[in-house]
Amino acid sequence: MSPFSLTIGALLIGFSLNIYLYGLVSYQYVAYVTIKFDDPIWLRTLVAILFVIDTSETIVELYGLWYFAVENYANPSILADVTWVWPFCGVANSITALIVKGFFLRRLWGLTRQVWLCGFLALLAAGAFLCGVIASTKAGLLIDVTKFTPLIPLVIAWLAIEAGVDTIITVILSRALWRSKTGLARTNTVIHRCIRAAVQSGLFSSVCALASLLCFVFWTDTYVYVTPGWPLGRIYSYSLLYTLVIRKELSDIAYGTPDAGEARVNSFPMSLQISSVHFHQDTVDGAQRESAFVKASLDRRIVIPSLKGSA
Repeated sequence: MSPFSLTIGALLIGFSLNIYLYGLVSYQYVAYVTIKFDDPIWLRTLVAILFVIDTSETIVELYGLWYFAVENYANPSILADVTWVWPFCGVANSITALIVKGFFLRRLWGLTRQVWLCGFLALLAAGAFLCGVIASTKAGLLIDVTKFTPLIPLVIAWLAIEAGVDTIITVILSRALWRSKTGLARTNTVIHRCIRAAVQSGLFSSVCALASLLCFVFWTDTYVYVTPGWPLGRIYSYSLLYTLVIRKELSDIAYGTPDAGEARVNSFPMSLQISSVHFHQDTVDGAQRESAFVKASLDRRIVIPSLKGSA
């Protein structure tokens, strides 16, 4: 194997994966702005911050690849140097992970109302953020990648906690959504989509974090850990944006728009109670009763914000 395979090759693969994911994330950003969700300012601000971080980090990673592969093409010894790209990307990924975890923890609290659990997970997420910032800063101060061995405990703590918190949030969130299921096809379809989004988000980020951890531990003096490490921030951003953008599709299903393609349930209980809301509709057909039930389920149990001007 060429000595450049674990350095320049790893950088090239990592940047290729990152630029692909950045394209997917950019599409989600455009979709979020185009659909005109009626979201609070704080949520729109978070989305804007993530866009700035993703764009900045992608540009910095491109510079890092150019610096090693083009500008210093005839100087292989430069591969041992630590540039400011490493600490920048590490801190940027830590900030992105903290923002996304905060969003999902808020959603988890809305479903479970378990303050102690969400508080504990928030402390773990903050701990992972601190470990990531400290590890990235120390990496920038070491100057030489062959001296990264002392960083292994910090990196293990950082990425292991990231993966653990992602997994716990996914499991508890999926369980809470599963328990919200009803006997109605459209309601269950919405819940299944939410569960699938939660599982995909937690699975991809956890696998990527663990892959980066293992690569750093076993190939510390190479750039192999960059391959799963550089795209990690984009995976976090995509998971949050996908959760936001999919609300359009879920709203179409819940409110029974013509293109939703969901079968209606013709038989339905005469009296329903959801979060202190009662429906007594003795004169409407089953489809209308289901629409009312689905709407209340979304608004009060799954907590999907409303849309404004979406079509």
